[in-house]
Amino acid sequence: MAKSPLIAALVASAFCASAAMADQCGPTRGRPGQFDYYLLSLSWAPSYCATPSGRQNRQECGPGTDYGMVVHGLWPQFTNGQWPQCCQAVAPLTPSPTIDKLSRIMIGSSLMEHEWEKHGSCVTTRQDAYFGSIGQVVAKLGLAPTLSAKGITTIKVSELKRHWSLPAPSITTRCKGKRLGEIHICLDLKLDPIACPAAEIEADNCPGSVALH
Repeated sequence: MAKSPLIAALVASAFCASAAMADQCGPTRGRPGQFDYYLLSLSWAPSYCATPSGRQNRQECGPGTDYGMVVHGLWPQFTNGQWPQCCQAVAPLTPSPTIDKLSRIMIGSSLMEHEWEKHGSCVTTRQDAYFGSIGQVVAKLGLAPTLSAKGITTIKVSELKRHWSLPAPSITTRCKGKRLGEIHICLDLKLDPIACPAAEIEADNCPGSVALH
């Protein structure tokens, strides 16, 4: 039976949306809801803002901004160190109270759109559910605001991790040289902290002390 013009148009529209997502997001890998744990990725803004790409990001690094620890994303992960991504086409990000509230700690609509398409698509099709989970976790764990105190230029990684009241195996770090880049916190599927898998611990590349500013 021939398709009606309306159905044909809808199918074409869906195909184009899926193709556009694939172009922007990357190759599809994995299936929605099939992963082992979550990784909460927190970014240290002063280090990011010192990079060429950061200096072009006026929302996070422009005049008058003074961010410390901010949210990069909540990533579904596999214990072998791999991850699913771009699992399904999702609706474009739309304004909502959840998105508005989170935008104070997850800076920039382009970042949120990217995280939604690449990582959120492997968790749910409901954007408020995905971003609501991020807000819930951050409200519980915090963003270590005292790290932004003036005068603190370097810190031992062991002391850095104590800014979160979590067992040390739940937290790993990422550095660019001696500068702190990111904090990673491992969470189970109920968003409770767990010991990070061996692959995540082995990827921790920070020296004993790191530069903050």
